[in-house]
Amino acid sequence: MRIRLSLVLLVALVTLSMAAERVVLFEDFTNSGCGPCWNTEPQINAFISANIGSGNLCVVRPHVNWPAANDPIYRANPTEQTVRKAQYGVSGVPYLKIDGIVSVNANNLQNPYNSRLAVPAIIAIDVARNGDASSGTLSFRIIAEEDPEWTVPMNLWPIIVEDNIPGVGYWAGSVFEQAFRKNVFGYYGETLVFEGPYPDTIFTEAEYTILSTWDVDELHLATFVQCAYQANEHEVENCNWAKLMDIPMGIDDAGWGNNNDLLLSVGPNPSMGTFNINTVIPGNSTGTIEVFNIAGRIIASGSASEMRDVTVDESGIYLIRLSTPGGMSVTESVAVIR
Repeated sequence: MRIRLSLVLLVALVTLSMAAERVVLFEDFTNSGCGPCWNTEPQINAFISANIGSGNLCVVRPHVNWPAANDPIYRANPTEQTVRKAQYGVSGVPYLKIDGIVSVNANNLQNPYNSRLAVPAIIAIDVARNGDASSGTLSFRIIAEEDPEWTVPMNLWPIIVEDNIPGVGYWAGSVFEQAFRKNVFGYYGETLVFEGPYPDTIFTEAEYTILSTWDVDELHLATFVQCAYQANEHEVENCNWAKLMDIPMGIDDAGWGNNNDLLLSVGPNPSMGTFNINTVIPGNSTGTIEVFNIAGRIIASGSASEMRDVTVDESGIYLIRLSTPGGMSVTESVAVIR
């Protein structure tokens, strides 16, 4: 019983370490001349304040051009906010959406948020930054832990928002929070195509520019995966929320470029006996894959360029090590349950 209990605990730990953490997207379409929007503001802000610190909530507040056509947030970037409005066919404000598929009202935000938070996520999003407080490059790593089986094109939407902007209209004397500023990839985001085997990883990047009219210390980045513009499935697969200037500088500091970008991913995890191995090796270097059982015995080995899947006969925890002739190495673990 002790051995079996230890195996269960190890499986649980490995599973937790591989699972993507669910981060929920909350969108609030609003306008400075909208009285009902202003009336719901205290409830919305209370919900955001109660949950934003957890890191499990992203907030984007696009503005529309009615009832006040001179709304300053809308006028600062009308085209990209109109794209977000058209994504859902927004025809009235306030318009509140959780993860693209749950329509909510200000009186009931916490329960739908909790429900979405409990939905398992198979897409993980990581962000790194190279640049300063005026411009630079944002790098994105998107991992599909299993085949997402998308039926419509899916895009990456990294949107910069700004807090604490002096308000006008109904917001005069107050401030706009999480106000839409910029989609880093332009109007429609960046298309994502996973090909497997899984887990599969996509790396992409985009330049950013911070306008002099923005307060860099009040900027956040909401990065999420959702369908392409006006496609017919709007569920947000996952999100990443970060203060822009706190995003780790460079992929090394972000924790996914260690060992000079030597990368190894293994899945599915747990496995029924066969698992896939994906590798990224810098330059033109070669690599070797070794698979160890929990006792430390090598049960399989081969070239990283050729060894793409492994089948084992016994349940247990296995270690997979990728190494290069230059001395770089990285190790991942996988639980096998047969």
